[in-house]
Amino acid sequence: MTASPMNTDPGEPGRRGRRGAGQGQYGTPGRGLSAGDAGGGGPGGGRYRRAVLETSILASLAETTTHGYDLVEQIDELAADLVCIDPGTMYRLLRGLEEQGLVRSSWQTPEAGPSRRMYVITDQGIEALELMVRSLSMRAAAMQRLAEHAAQAAARAREGTSGK
Repeated sequence: MTASPMNTDPGEPGRRGRRGAGQGQYGTPGRGLSAGDAGGGGPGGGRYRRAVLETSILASLAETTTHGYDLVEQIDELAADLVCIDPGTMYRLLRGLEEQGLVRSSWQTPEAGPSRRMYVITDQGIEALELMVRSLSMRAAAMQRLAEHAAQAAARAREGTSGK
């Protein structure tokens, strides 16, 4: 099972693949994550999913240090109406975020049970999360303006056709 969209972003149709070495998505060194890394799925859908998932991952890690499987559960609670995620996709995203320097991981061996790779957000990850928050806030305001405009346009159109 791969990440599947509940909504898509119309940007850059048909563009998929990996970024080359250099700047990552948030101006960090390393490769950025491609649509294929987050599960593909239609024009711009991978980019939208990736942005939602990365924001959710960093927000969760800003609150607590945890391992990948717990992050899957946290993100399911936080963003299930936007995206779905499976453990394989989660670990690919975490590896990419780690390559960009946004998260750091280490192995933890509990007294009972298997060793787990624990993830923590870095200072660079916190800065990236703050940028994501600003971007989400601007997008939310733009979407609200669009929704209000569309509602008014529909009401005006309804009034214009009600007498016919």
